[in-house]
Amino acid sequence: MNNSNFNIFEAVRNAYIFTRRERLYLLKAGFFPMMAQILTSSILQFWVKETSPIESYLWSFPATVLFAWYVFLEMRLLLLGERLDNLPSEKALLADRRQAMKVSVIVYLLFSMGMAVADAYLVMAMQSGQWGVNGLLTLVGLFIFGGLFWGLRFSVAPILASVNHPIRPVLRRMDGMMFSFRLIGMGILCLFPLIFLFLFPLSLLIVQLASPITPIKQGLLIVIGGAPVSLIVVTLLNASIAYALKQILGSRNNGAHR
Repeated sequence: MNNSNFNIFEAVRNAYIFTRRERLYLLKAGFFPMMAQILTSSILQFWVKETSPIESYLWSFPATVLFAWYVFLEMRLLLLGERLDNLPSEKALLADRRQAMKVSVIVYLLFSMGMAVADAYLVMAMQSGQWGVNGLLTLVGLFIFGGLFWGLRFSVAPILASVNHPIRPVLRRMDGMMFSFRLIGMGILCLFPLIFLFLFPLSLLIVQLASPITPIKQGLLIVIGGAPVSLIVVTLLNASIAYALKQILGSRNNGAHR
């Protein structure tokens, strides 16, 4: 039975409160993922060109691994109140934490790989000029598109794994397409304020500082500006999903924001 309703506005509001309150810790934790993204984005922007979506994903894989680790740290803080400077001293708890980290990172990577492969096929199908002409190619594309939509529910898996919570029972509770609709709606609501809080003022600044803009300046702005934007997006989206899960499953962990 599907029993996965949650208050979208409350989840997004709590995500923003959490991010603002813990901004310094999250910024420190996200330093290495941002640096890795800047490095790989620089390579793709200035040295390796005309790459396919799969090639771009492989180049950015080290940054993806670090972002997976960052999400683990974020969720441990949000759900357990755990910080890197205050880890448990008991060997059993540390072993449990290491196991949770491994599973959470692996699940995150598997989810991102699946999304990357599906996206690569859809891009190839659209650019081939055969979309709507080749029946098999179009049918497979529509199947993959539906699978992407259905597979959005697996975005909860790394969050659950970060605290060693069983994943399968939760996914069974989320049977039905409505949960994916709600996740999409929450994502839109979560990211929409960024247009006014960050992206719109940044675009005005870019126009003032980089006019007339050259390809090199444009590339540098994309490389340098993309890393903090990615960190903010990852932080808010995963925090929103975590608070949605807290509503669905009930808050059973100490140290979480209420």
